[in-house]
Amino acid sequence: MATNVVKSGYRRSVDLARFVAAFGIVWDHARAPYADVGYTALALFLVLTSFLAVGSFERSNGSAFWFARAKRIAMPWLVWCLFYRVVYEVINHDPHALLGNPWTLLIGPFIHLWFLPFVMIFLVIIPPISRFINSPQRMYVATLLLVIFSIPLGLMHAQLDPTGWFFGADGFPQPLPQWFFSLPLFCFGAVLATGKRMGLVWPVVAAAAVVSGVLYWRAPEFASLQMLLTAVIFEVVWRIEIKGSWPTWLAGFAFGIYLLHPACMLVAFKLWGPDVDRSFAALFTFALAWALTALLHKIPVMNRFV
Repeated sequence: MATNVVKSGYRRSVDLARFVAAFGIVWDHARAPYADVGYTALALFLVLTSFLAVGSFERSNGSAFWFARAKRIAMPWLVWCLFYRVVYEVINHDPHALLGNPWTLLIGPFIHLWFLPFVMIFLVIIPPISRFINSPQRMYVATLLLVIFSIPLGLMHAQLDPTGWFFGADGFPQPLPQWFFSLPLFCFGAVLATGKRMGLVWPVVAAAAVVSGVLYWRAPEFASLQMLLTAVIFEVVWRIEIKGSWPTWLAGFAFGIYLLHPACMLVAFKLWGPDVDRSFAALFTFALAWALTALLHKIPVMNRFV
């Protein structure tokens, strides 16, 4: 049942940010102008996922948190793996190619599905982070560890990894580059949530500035700036007060839009060809994925997977 009651420490603007982030990911995957906004959209999506997970854990009794949350993600992942496997068989000239690559067990038939196993696995860090950070001193330790942990992963994402020899000249196989980019941001979102709970946010933002500064110094590209950029965006979003429940309603479509948008993008390219205007393709894809998600929400059983 819908409600306008807002939980303590909760912002409707955060829900709106989830919906906007889903649009940014679609825009990026369509390779529309300024597609690099997808880095920020994905970064925001990751930060919001772990931020909200901490809140969910702290409102619960903590019992079987990881298992319960992972199970809720595992079923949609399996269903959409089956769906995209069928799509892959239809559009690919070598339909069994994926079966020979063990790394696809951490992805699925389409690359965008890497996000679900990633979240399933790393939700396990949410309870330890929440329990550990219970004092200012521990917050300082946590942010220092965040810096120490994030910089090597960021350098590996930028392919500046001193151990790259292990995987050969072609670099890291997917989804490892996605994990190298995402895990620091996922951890950042969890630490940020504890900072909001304690009223001690500046060390987390400072850690983001250090991480982004060092990464940009070593690898001057837009991806290197994402932790700081997302920290700034989040703080702006957090300060926006929105009346009404409509942002929460919109946020309810974000997951389904993310899952459906590659199939919808294939429809756009089928209808208008590979030379279609990419901005139009992005808008069409987003609108169609949104409409299909709304439809699936109304279908019993299927509404559990979007």
